[in-house]
Amino acid sequence: MKALYELAEMVHNTKVKEVELVQENRSDNSPLSALLNGILNKEFNSDQDAAQKVLNVDAADQAYQRLRRKLRRGLLNTVFFFDLPHSDSNERQRAYHESCKTWAAAKILLAKNANYIGIELCHKLLKKAEKFDFTDLIMDITRILRLHYATREGNIKKYELYNDLFKQCEKVWIEENLAEELYMELVLRYVNSQTILEETHSMAIEYYKQIEDSLAKHKSFRLHLCGMLIQQVIHSTKYDWEGMINLCQESIQFFLNKPYKASVPLQIAYHHQLIAYTQLLRFEEGQKAATSCLEYLEPGSFNWFKHQEYYFLLCMNTREYQQAFEIFKETTTHRRVQFLSAAAAEVWKIYEAYLYYLSSNEELVLPDEDQTLSRFRIYRFLNDTPIFSKDKKGMYIPILIIQILITLKEKKYNQAQENFENIGRFCSRYLRQGETFRSNCFIKMLLSIPACNFHREAVMRKTAKLKKRLESDSNKFIRAEIEIIPYEKLWDYVLESLSNKAYRVRKS
Repeated sequence: MKALYELAEMVHNTKVKEVELVQENRSDNSPLSALLNGILNKEFNSDQDAAQKVLNVDAADQAYQRLRRKLRRGLLNTVFFFDLPHSDSNERQRAYHESCKTWAAAKILLAKNANYIGIELCHKLLKKAEKFDFTDLIMDITRILRLHYATREGNIKKYELYNDLFKQCEKVWIEENLAEELYMELVLRYVNSQTILEETHSMAIEYYKQIEDSLAKHKSFRLHLCGMLIQQVIHSTKYDWEGMINLCQESIQFFLNKPYKASVPLQIAYHHQLIAYTQLLRFEEGQKAATSCLEYLEPGSFNWFKHQEYYFLLCMNTREYQQAFEIFKETTTHRRVQFLSAAAAEVWKIYEAYLYYLSSNEELVLPDEDQTLSRFRIYRFLNDTPIFSKDKKGMYIPILIIQILITLKEKKYNQAQENFENIGRFCSRYLRQGETFRSNCFIKMLLSIPACNFHREAVMRKTAKLKKRLESDSNKFIRAEIEIIPYEKLWDYVLESLSNKAYRVRKS
């Protein structure tokens, strides 16, 4: 009761500054509402545009700057009133958000010498932090508690209790940070490239050794999440998909045993199972993994967009083209697609090109009223993929291939000839054995087309040996992110676009 009395007395006697909030009702005609509505409706291209339309002044005008600051303050204040229990965030995220709010209140109260309520909040918050593995928060709370019991109450027993807990937690926190840093060292080079670097595998093994003992000693959420991610790099860089499946299953069991729903690591584990099953062409199991993953994903989150990529690839590999199109449509029309990184956005540009090709082949049949793919233009596509055009052993491969396929389908053989010359130079320079063997093989098959004057039967005879090499068991490894449609099936589509009539390209 003393703590409640202290809190009520403080709120009653402390002057509370008026809280500026942005309400859901934006129907009034105030400049603030006009600015907010314009932003939400994407009516402004810049601050200058907004200032002109809302106040008829320049962006540098003080009236606009004040209005802009007021809206920003209101939006920031609204953040603290989010209805977290009913939001789309997962259980652990909700607990963390609520804990941060409570911790902020406790620190403010303690700074105002409201120690009864401040320490009471710390004790309650510590239980939640321990349940949800909030290591950083446990450290902060135990640091305050040991300080309180040492300097204010002189309680040796409680001081030693919280001091020991702080030190134990500090060790775990250091190990968590190391694991996170090591994972970031591995992954940062792949943000804008799909090319697998040879040294990454050995680096991942060495990094995992540095944290292996800590993983055996501690059950920390963040430590085991980063440990799983590093191990996933070990398996993926050696294309050990069976090992990946087993690792993910072990991780799923570990995180399912937590006393809360550990959505993030579970979604990552199921997602990597989806990747592995796709690479192994085990599509039914991949479908199950994809469905399980969606249970833990928040639509519009970074991980949701990544999951959609591989769910799309799974459908493309199973020739479920209609479902792949629905995934494409759902993803590219999501309200948060505008916040994707440039590289992530380019991936969906490439997928659009392959769907357009399937549509032109009548492998994907859409209703007449569906105009989703009608906006596709091959020249604009090339301009829209500048990042992956530099990824010579990665996503530049499907970009080059789809150019060839579309021009062949459209019978633009003169234009195709220039593309063939470009892809020939690219193949000889960048594609060798190993991970790019299948791409090398397929591109050489494509290069036989102009050599055979676009004559289907001649092309089939000339590429027979290459086709056998492509289909041999020793070369069955597919990089699904590169082979958006497996090359064997893609070759069938290529042959269908040719005829048994020779065509000689006119030399300019």
